[in-house]
Amino acid sequence: RPGPRLVDALEWLYSAINDVPEAAPTGFPAEWLPSMQPGSTSPAPAALDAQAVADIEEMHMLACVEGRLQYKDPVTGYSVFSQLASTNRGYCCGSGCRHCVYGHVNVEPERKATLRPPITCDVRSCGHLPRA
Repeated sequence: RPGPRLVDALEWLYSAINDVPEAAPTGFPAEWLPSMQPGSTSPAPAALDAQAVADIEEMHMLACVEGRLQYKDPVTGYSVFSQLASTNRGYCCGSGCRHCVYGHVNVEPERKATLRPPITCDVRSCGHLPRA
């Protein structure tokens, strides 16, 4: 038999998936994030100014030079896959990665239309080639 916390979690999950906040259990320790408020639509990607793009390109190039598959986004603090990860994967995963070396070929057309073009650099000049 599931315990009361599991039942609460399932009720909250139901309320989140079906956009029925009143179905969430009272006092459940969760909060709606601003972009996830019931009835809201997904926001468009925030516009990046020239300095933010330059910072991203610098961090990405540094990650590639060092052979790292990820780096910390200087704007959001999120962990972002470098193009080395994309190259090592060997195909476009369809997630709309910032540094996709395959030009987002497997991203759904509706989503692809909302994405910025991939930011890539010349990895071969760094001496990092895809794994065989």
